[in-house]
Amino acid sequence: MSALGMIAYLVGAIIVGAVLTIIMSIFRNVKSHDDFRSWRWMSLFAVLAALGPYVYAEGRTKIEGEGMQDAVDAVFKSAKVNGKVSYYKVMKSDAKSAKLIIVGKEKTTTNDRESCVLMATLKHDPKKGWKADSFEFVDSFDRGKDGITFPPYW
Repeated sequence: MSALGMIAYLVGAIIVGAVLTIIMSIFRNVKSHDDFRSWRWMSLFAVLAALGPYVYAEGRTKIEGEGMQDAVDAVFKSAKVNGKVSYYKVMKSDAKSAKLIIVGKEKTTTNDRESCVLMATLKHDPKKGWKADSFEFVDSFDRGKDGITFPPYW
């Protein structure tokens, strides 16, 4: 994963925290002027902004990710990745399709456990369950891809 992408994500979370702190300071009670500690609120909002997308993805995976493991393994196999799936996260889903982030470890010539990140789309068949539809490499050293996902996974 690109370290620059993770740094940009954290800087974005700090900016969101600062904006929310400014909005909160505009609407706060003026009588308690000396009690306001902006750095505390900014820190809290930044942490919430940084962790929010991860909590959302984890919740979606717990609720809707059951029964997708076979389709995720099929995506990895059809992508010709020389390794195994570490984990997957459901980012968006409905009754007919799901969009996932799949992270696995791949054996390459330079590293035995190189991270490989894919964005995949699965289709749901009521009789056969989840099936792989399409995939795209986001981050893979062997394939010359160096991108990030939102939220960043590696």
